[in-house]
This record gives sequence, C-alpha cells and structure tokens, in this order.
Amino acid sequence: MGAMRLRLRRPARPTRPDPARVAGWRLPRASGRATAVGTLAGGARAHVDPAGLVTLAGAGWSLDWWIGAEDRWHLPAEEVAVRQRLQSGAPVVETRVRIPSGDAVHRVYGARSASGADVVVVEVVNESKVPFALALALRPLTPGAVGRIEQIGVDGRVASVDGGPVLVAARAPGRLALGTGADGDTADVVLGGDAGEVGGGATVACPEGLASGALLFPLAHTATLRVVLPLDGAVVEPAEVPGADDVASGWSRQAGQGARIELPDRRLRDGVAASTRHLLLAERRPAVLVGLDLLGLHGETRPALAADPAELAATAEPGGLLHALVRHLELTGETDLAPAAVDVVGPLVARLADDLDEADRSLGVAALPAAGRLLDAAGERRAADDVRALAAREVGTASGADLRTLLDDASGTWSWPGPAGPHDPAGNARFVALVRDLLVEETDAGLDLAPEVPDPWLGQGWEAHDLPTRHGALSYAVRWHGDRPALLWQIDRHPGVDRVVLRAPGLDPTWSTEAPEGEALLGPVALPEQAPRRGITMPVTIEPLRRREP
Repeated sequence: MGAMRLRLRRPARPTRPDPARVAGWRLPRASGRATAVGTLAGGARAHVDPAGLVTLAGAGWSLDWWIGAEDRWHLPAEEVAVRQRLQSGAPVVETRVRIPSGDAVHRVYGARSASGADVVVVEVVNESKVPFALALALRPLTPGAVGRIEQIGVDGRVASVDGGPVLVAARAPGRLALGTGADGDTADVVLGGDAGEVGGGATVACPEGLASGALLFPLAHTATLRVVLPLDGAVVEPAEVPGADDVASGWSRQAGQGARIELPDRRLRDGVAASTRHLLLAERRPAVLVGLDLLGLHGETRPALAADPAELAATAEPGGLLHALVRHLELTGETDLAPAAVDVVGPLVARLADDLDEADRSLGVAALPAAGRLLDAAGERRAADDVRALAAREVGTASGADLRTLLDDASGTWSWPGPAGPHDPAGNARFVALVRDLLVEETDAGLDLAPEVPDPWLGQGWEAHDLPTRHGALSYAVRWHGDRPALLWQIDRHPGVDRVVLRAPGLDPTWSTEAPEGEALLGPVALPEQAPRRGITMPVTIEPLRRREP
C-alpha cells in the first residue's frame, strides 16, 4: 500500500495569480485551505478548496463550477452563502451554494473504477425547485498560481487538456464556451449568455498556456450530473464508479478496524471520525503514523516502520520518525520490530544534534525517554543510559496546539493548512492526540482514565474501546447514577506487563485499582447546574474489537 502512495505537490504560499497574465479573470479564492480526496490504495490525489474548486495533484489547471439559476449566475468563489462539510466523516467533500428555492450541491471524492483505475468523481445535484444551468469550467488557474493549458478539446462527453482526457461526463454538454488568453476569461462568455451550441468535436489552442473552456449542462429539479476526472490517462465511464454513499461506507468500514471512541461532545466526535479517515488517506509521514497508531490502526503503520533500517535512518524528519517508531512499539507491545528498531534509534538520536527543523527536533527530544526504555528492554543498557543523559540535558517539548485553538481553526471538512500544504494531515494527527489526552494519560505506574473532565461532559456518558496505550489495550466506559459516575474498565496488558495501576483523577481522585477488569461506582461529583442527571439507563459491555465476530 505504501508504495502506491503519491506525494501531493506542495503548493506555493497562497497569493493572487499574476495579474499581468489573467487581468480581469474571475479568480479562485486565495484562502490557503483545501481538503484532500483520493482512495485508500492510491492516496490523496486532489484538493477541493472551500468553494468546491478541484485541483488534481501536479496539474496546472482546475475544475470550477458555476450555477445559472433563475435570478443570475452564481460563482461559488464569490458567493457568501457557501457551506462545506464531509459526508459521513469521509473524504467526500460536499459544497452547497444557496440559490433561489434551494441549494446547488457539489460533491467530490476519490474512487476506484470497476477496472481498477483510480479517479476523482464530481457530482452536482439540483436541490432547488426549478431547473438550473451548470457550467463546469476548465481553466489554467489554481488557488495559488497561474497554471498552463495549451489546448482544450471537447468531443461528445469527453474533454481533454493538452491531448489527454481529463473529464468524462455522463452525457454530452448542451452548450460550450472555449477561449484563449487573448479572448479573456471564459467566465465572461458564460455569464454574458454567449456560450455556443455544441456541434462535432471542438478545440481551442493557446501557445501562451491560457486556454480555457466551460461545458454547460441543463439540470432539472432533483437531477444529478456525474463526471469523472481520470488520473492515469484512461477514459473511465461515470457508470463504472461507485456513488458517494458507497464510498463513504467503505471509509467507515476501514476506520472501524481501529479503536472506537464515543464522546458526549458532538464536535469532538465528528472531528475524530473525520480525522481518522483523513489520516488513512494521507501519505505515511511520521506525524500520520503516530496519529494512526493512537487510533489503533497499527496495520496501516507497520509496513512503513518495518522498512530497511538504513532507509529509515536517512529520513528527512529524524525527530518525528524517532517519535513515531518508539510510540508504535510502546502502543503495540510488538517485539518483532524491536531488534531492527534498536539499529535505527542510534542514528536518529545522533541526527537530532544537526536537525535544522526545531519542531522536528522537539519531537525527537520528547521521544528520548521512550527510546531509553526501548534500549533497556533490548538489553542495550549503556546506550539507554546515554539516551537518558541526553534527555536530561535537553529542554523542549513536542510542538503541538491547544485543543480549543484547533477546534476554532478547523474547516468545515476538518482540515488544517500547514507546512505540507493547504490540507496538512499533521493537524488531524494533533487533533486525535489532544482528544485522546482527555480520555487517558499514561504514567510509569499505569493509566489515568479521564485525567481532566471538561465541565460539559459531567453527567453524560462516554466510552473508549481498544484504545492503545504503552501498558496494553484499554477499554472503559463512564455512566452516571445521579451525581456518581459508574466506571467499567478492562485492560489487556502487553506481554511482560504484570502490574497496571488505574486511576480516574478527573472523576474521583481517591479511587485506584490494579484489577485488569471490573466496575465501580465512584464518589459524588459536583455537577454543573445545567448538567443532565442521568441514571444508568444504558447497559455497557466492554467488548474489544478483536473479540467481536467479523
């Protein structure tokens, strides 16, 4: 799987395109934000900006959408009433534009065709009460720069850019507008009502690289138009790809193989679900590996960490990889990777002294105590002492963010921009880690369940199943009997772990146990006035995923 992943082209810092080349054109939003879409096997292959503009990885063009409603043309990049979300938390990006009597709905997702080809799918649905016109525009503009299109061709249902098919529609367009840089922006032709009839094949060429075109389709009330953007040069029919509901269900099944977390805060719950799917889609960089391991998706991280030790040691992110490697071994309790890991730890620790990226170096420094424990377990006492001595001399913590800050800065599709691009999955990994900190804190002696409980959680239930920790897989649930929390727990200890002390300082600082499973009614908690005082009305069974029937 890892070998098939493609690195998204890192875009330039968001700026307006060169005004000398596209003076007077209708430009994409310069937001610096986007959401990645793609497939589990192929990785992220496209970005969708906050207005629904689609840019394929490495492409110098984008696909925009404009709606000709009964009142006027609506360009999402210029509209205020634009909302965006994920469908069922999956990388299926839905953008809605308000028009008279309803919405125009635009969905983008990655899919695999019946023949095994990866594609990006765009669907537009008319959820208004009257028909409207849809324009799909191919232009040499991306959110960060002016791209290049030398030739556009339209032949029936297939549009091509520079000789290769880039769009296959379920039906042929009703009207068409093609232009060059000398003709100005195709948007002006469409908005002026000057798009022409479609005859046979049509082509436009522009040596300056500013060819553009718009395909216009009538869309009746409740009708859907689906188009496919091929990624590998082969024409793929829209009927050959699964629908958005099926794709979202597939992502849910994949995410369900890890830990299960049920939280009383809807935003946190939605953010964890979406971040899980975003991390599954992302390139397996160190931050992503840590996020996936915290979610119990070890099968997704193991191949990347089992690579050749020399290759691992040569990483561009030595601190992040050291953190990911030792965290994986702690959370899984695996021993088969330990010998090879010991060979990698030394070179990675040595590289921290020359690490020019302070954030990456901080991650490595924070991982030094865990690296020392790993070396101890492997019998490398002297190396472990050296690492611990280095940790004692270093001052620094892993770079992170406050959970409230991340929540405030999250897009409607649970993405954050960062050094890796307009959707940096490191933001999703940070979010997952901070939510997990609300559920459990690891100590040398054991685990603190609910170390700090947010006031809105008091009086409400939550649960976590198969949550990986350095001591073993933890499952626990909290329910309430009036003002007293009822705690049910189970810890499946890692091999060699004989004793785990469980506490719940955020609920009852006086309670602790070494029992690997059980239930207890904790002491009274002062509930906020608005907190619900619920009895134990929902029975809970701690049932780790690996024990469930397939």
